[in-house]
Amino acid sequence: MIHHLILMDEAADLRIKDGLLTCGEKRIAVQVLGSLQCLASHARWSQTALCSVAQQCPVIMAQWDKRSGKWLTSSLLPRCRYVNPDATFRLCNLKPRHSTQLASDLLFTKVNNQHSLIRALEPSLAPLPRLASNSFNRILRLEAKWARFFWAKYFLAASQDLFVREKRKASAPLNVALNYGYGFLYHALEWQCIASGLEPGIGIIHRLRRSRPSLACDLIEPFRCCVELYVMRHLDEMHDIKFMAGRFAEMMEDFWCYRDKRFRLRTIIRLVVESFARALLTQNPHAFHPFVLHARDACL
Repeated sequence: MIHHLILMDEAADLRIKDGLLTCGEKRIAVQVLGSLQCLASHARWSQTALCSVAQQCPVIMAQWDKRSGKWLTSSLLPRCRYVNPDATFRLCNLKPRHSTQLASDLLFTKVNNQHSLIRALEPSLAPLPRLASNSFNRILRLEAKWARFFWAKYFLAASQDLFVREKRKASAPLNVALNYGYGFLYHALEWQCIASGLEPGIGIIHRLRRSRPSLACDLIEPFRCCVELYVMRHLDEMHDIKFMAGRFAEMMEDFWCYRDKRFRLRTIIRLVVESFARALLTQNPHAFHPFVLHARDACL
């Protein structure tokens, strides 16, 4: 059985003993690790432990930078072990029609998910307009127009006197909490892209930019509603970074509906990225199944 570990204990002291990764009284065999995500900025690693784990599976390190207000990530990978050259090649050579279909699915699903969230607060909200398949420019315009409407409604429901969604260097606590939560998703998606053999820096919506995981930025769009829901549900705790970390870790372990079944959010992220890779390999954009927010999960 493969295990995917998420390490958040700041007092963690990781060592290798008898082929087991040990942390206090906890032990796990290195050979059963499928991935390791470390969100603890003060955890201590012995060199043997770090080398042993990095040779076994992808290791993603993340640290919250208070000055920039975003997560800083780095990764350690077994050389060439997780590269999927076919998927990467097909991603770089997508036909315009297929690329447009995938991008449209991501953006329109994001808008639909946020619409479901707002509709839980305001049941009288009008339905979204129907758009033809591959109408990417119309969906881009809809997303830009919808963002202004959504954030006004969201801030009003949160009883926050805010008028601007601060994406960088946020000062308002609500914007800081949203950025922090999105960072959890970016981190999980970047790791899953790597684990699925995809290059996170090559996207289909966001342009190539140094040090930006453009593909993770694309795939996060339908998942943003999860952070927005959790911030709204635990608004009183979003002023403290320790409470925020706990709640967003809880979000990743919570069960959500995906394709008529219930999975943990981290499992849904894996299934979505795998379906994206499958859509690339089969050259069938309809094989991609983004995350759609269920009405039951949208309840506050």
